[in-house]
Amino acid sequence: MKSLKNNKAVGHDEQGMALLVTIMTVSLLVAVTIQFHKTTWQQFVVANNFKVETQLGAIADSGVNIALTLLQNDGAENTSDSLVESWATLGQEPVENLFPSGSLQVQIVDLTGLLQINSLVQKKDETTGAAGSSNSESEIRQLFLNLLLSGAFPIEDETEARSILDAVVDWIDADDKESDLGAENSYYQSLAQPYSARNGPIQYIEELLLIKGITPELLFGSGEYKGLADYVTVYGNDGQVNINTAPLAVIKSFDSLISDELLEKFDTYRKSPEHKESLEKPNWYKEVDGWPGDIVLEAKLLTTTSSYFQIIATGTLDSLARRVEVVAERLKENEIKLFGRKME
Repeated sequence: MKSLKNNKAVGHDEQGMALLVTIMTVSLLVAVTIQFHKTTWQQFVVANNFKVETQLGAIADSGVNIALTLLQNDGAENTSDSLVESWATLGQEPVENLFPSGSLQVQIVDLTGLLQINSLVQKKDETTGAAGSSNSESEIRQLFLNLLLSGAFPIEDETEARSILDAVVDWIDADDKESDLGAENSYYQSLAQPYSARNGPIQYIEELLLIKGITPELLFGSGEYKGLADYVTVYGNDGQVNINTAPLAVIKSFDSLISDELLEKFDTYRKSPEHKESLEKPNWYKEVDGWPGDIVLEAKLLTTTSSYFQIIATGTLDSLARRVEVVAERLKENEIKLFGRKME
């Protein structure tokens, strides 16, 4: 009788052990299955993201190529550049029919319409020592000073504006002679984290933040104030501004007597396709209704032909986007040279 009970006990123990082993095995299989599913899903997500990013990159690159072709064709057909031409209106509507999925937005910004920061210091002729450009530094610097004092920026007075202008000049020029209100290496070397002035042309717009007196608020804007970066460029050195495409604040920097009402008429005139032929001449502004005869813009600082353009191409697919920026220089032979490609 005792032996029978022992046998039953042993049987129960074996059944319990088998159940425990079964539960452990099932648990292990479930864990392995979950991990496999998680790994597979992660791989799928990575592969899908790579696919989408590749598509977005291809769409954005297509936009850059479209813009470059447009600029080349425009250069071959026209001798001037204005806001009534096809390259200038390219960004008004997204391009949606070129791709099976996704859309494209392309914008071309004329950088020759901005003030050239590096033209504040004109290149010198190695043989004569004279400025290599016909445009005097004093006239170009006056444009920058007028822009800084326009009220569009967080600048308190003329002294602050002149100190910023002098500091930029000192940053660019090759010597270590400090301007009246400027700053040279002695100042930058005295900082907590010292560095040297470039003593050469500024390479990128953010470099201005290294210069004494230029703050992020001044360069990029804050609240009611505009950003200086919207009105200046590091490309070009001859000091000429395309009157057809320049921001109105840049036009006003030629003469502070130009009223806002006159600027509005000026802008309306240059955006009218019927005036396309007139816009080939830099002095077309004199034809604007009501333009005073005593307001004469400095002719040698004006042009109607552009060389530098910023191309901004954005590819969009579902809720994702890829943005490509590149600067193109259109040479006299109508060839294109690219600078500073950025991808976001």
